[in-house]
This record gives sequence, structure tokens and C-alpha cells, in this order.
Amino acid sequence: MSEVKPGEHRLMAGVPVSIECPDAMLSAVRYVLDGEYESHHDGTDLDILDIGANVGSFALWATRRWPGSRLRSFEPNPETFAILQRNVAGYGQVQPFNAAIYPSDKAREAFFSRYAGDGEAGLLRYIGDTFRAGVIEPSFEVDVIRPETLGSADIVKIDIEGGEAEVLAALDLTKTALVLAEFQNRKARLSMQAVFRDQGFEAVLDEECPWDPILDYMYYRRDLMGDIYGRMFYRRRGQARLVQRPAAP
Repeated sequence: MSEVKPGEHRLMAGVPVSIECPDAMLSAVRYVLDGEYESHHDGTDLDILDIGANVGSFALWATRRWPGSRLRSFEPNPETFAILQRNVAGYGQVQPFNAAIYPSDKAREAFFSRYAGDGEAGLLRYIGDTFRAGVIEPSFEVDVIRPETLGSADIVKIDIEGGEAEVLAALDLTKTALVLAEFQNRKARLSMQAVFRDQGFEAVLDEECPWDPILDYMYYRRDLMGDIYGRMFYRRRGQARLVQRPAAP
């Protein structure tokens, strides 16, 4: 970790951002813009994959966090994608795509979302691991792109509400310096940790939260009792694209 030079101070710059989002997602969007994905790694002119873009909060944060970088943002829900397009309009460095990323043998898959901008939407093949039976309907089909076709990127962010382990395992991480991801259960976490270990990454942050306190909220599966969810930031050992800085005191 680089030391702060004499006379240098690490401060947070509060820059106003206008963003369209549903009321139900306001706190989650604010959390992202306030630094949910802050890993204390600086860099410029980076290629960034934003897998699970939702309405674009990460994209708008990342354009300020890593100046001069280019983002490919993937959001499968057509109605949410329309909000994403409006939010990143004028940001030429952000290229939005209306598709899900998943290692599927199908060009289209069934997708569940309760409303435009829903942050807990996902492909039916895995969203049922979080929600109780009968909740994830009706559904509709969305386009799917295989992860290995995306090429490698300097930074990868994955938040797709349950398929993160499968996507991570299929991605080309050969030039990737930093991965920012979420996980929905212990099994996925262990699988992702194995990928990171095998490909020469080390943990910057790997934290878990228990499902138990929130299982009565939004029809989550009762058998998640005793299980965990959380987030994990991993960097490649010896990478030179990013410089890690100490957190502000």
C-alpha cells in the first residue's frame, strides 16, 4: 500500500449527481454513489465491465472515480435499461447494452423483475435461490450474452442477484486487476473464492452478512436461515494498472 506523502491528504469529494430511479431503490442508489464499491485503488484510462448495471449508479460513480475510463454496462430488463440510457446520456465513456451476462447455451432466457429499476431482479435460473416459490412470476425473456465473449477488462463489477459465481468462472480475467462483486449465499462465496485463488487474486475486502434478520422482508426463502450474503473485492497480485491508496482517516 502506498504511503501518503507529506502534505498530502486523502479526502472525499462530494459531487452532486442527478439520477433517475424508482423510490424503492433510492437508498440503494445513494449507497452506491456514496462509495459502496470503494476499494481505495486509483487509476485512469481503464476498461471497466459493469455487469448488472441497473439504472446506472455504479457507472456514474465509476466515471468520476477512475477518470478517462471506458465502461460497458449491461442491464437485461428493457424498462430498467431505458432508465439506464437516460441516466448515462451525455457520458460518452459509458456504453449501455440491453442484455444479461450469463454462461447460457441459449440466446434468450426467462427473467424476473417486479418493476422498472428493480435492484433484485434476475434470471429465473438463479433468482429462485433467493425468493420463495410463487413469487418470481410473471417473467419475460431477455437477451443473454456469454461472459467469455466480452474480453478481459481492467476492472470487473458483478451484481446480478445470484449468478455471480457462474459469471465470474466464465469471464476472461487475464488482464483484470480488480473485481468488485456481490454474492447471495455461502456456496457462491466459496466458489468465487476458489476462482480468485486459482487465478492469482488476493482479498481487499471479503465480508458477509446473515440472511436471518431480513428473511421476513420481500418474500425471501426461509431456508436461507443460517446462510449469508455479502460483497468481495479482490485484486490481482502484482498488478500494475491500479495503485492502492490508504483510506481517508
